[in-house]
Amino acid sequence: MATPKGPRRGSLQFWPRVRSKRIYPKISFWSKDLLSGFCAYKAGMVQYSAIETRKNINKGKEIVKAATVLEIPIVYPISLVFYRKGRKSAEYFNVKELSKDFKKDLKRKIKFKEEEKGKAPDDFDELRIKVATFPRKSKLKKTPEVFELGCNLDVEKAKELFGKDLKVEDYFSAGEYVDITSVTKGKGTQGVIKRFGVKLRNHKAKKGRRRVGSIGGVIPRKVDWRVPMAGQMGYGQRTEFNKLILKISDNLDEINPKQGFKEYGLVNTKYLLVEGSVPGPRKRLIILRKPKKQKKEILQVKEILK
Repeated sequence: MATPKGPRRGSLQFWPRVRSKRIYPKISFWSKDLLSGFCAYKAGMVQYSAIETRKNINKGKEIVKAATVLEIPIVYPISLVFYRKGRKSAEYFNVKELSKDFKKDLKRKIKFKEEEKGKAPDDFDELRIKVATFPRKSKLKKTPEVFELGCNLDVEKAKELFGKDLKVEDYFSAGEYVDITSVTKGKGTQGVIKRFGVKLRNHKAKKGRRRVGSIGGVIPRKVDWRVPMAGQMGYGQRTEFNKLILKISDNLDEINPKQGFKEYGLVNTKYLLVEGSVPGPRKRLIILRKPKKQKKEILQVKEILK
């Protein structure tokens, strides 16, 4: 019998397989919009019925698909960050108008020596806004996350945002496509069968069944980097492109189950409905940003099915 042939098993698309440095993502690319990003907490998934308007076999018909519910937290700007040729040149803080409760929670992340420090430079290449979440208002027992968002505002207009909570509907709308970045679920140390999809060996194989047959030849005297090996799996930063925003609303009765979402509870602030799945477990912060490649198709939501 001839030896069966086929493509290699397991993906080398993401390499090296290393864990993320922090539990929420860090974005390096932002589009040139007024505010090109926002954040949300992953709550759970629902089904929805809609009229298909895209060009496929179901165009004009009513379809039922899955969607992810994202809770929009309270977000406050705390500083302006100025970059010059790929490096941070200065940072301008202003936390005078924030509440005492928020400052108390924020001290676990940032130690403010003064209420206002730093100076806005005259010459810079890129401006970003450093923001922080307020999980207590969403009734989540979490430490506030501090991260940067892309910004294309003037310095004076950006300073006007201090002391005000940012609203997602001012920068995103239903029917718009976004790129979603998140840190995936951590799955601990796994073997080559689960980590790379290596085929199980024959039951008569020597030295184990859930392992690779050979890790290389005698010469060269080293293990090639392409050889599947056991190691930590998951907990990596991943981006999914062109996810459709189906709905943005504060009508919580139409989205909350009676018992709440599993391992999350009830959504207490505004919610955002995204078509399909989103990487990461529940309660994890994800970042939404303006897409690199914009699509034009729009799906009209008819009804949300809990």
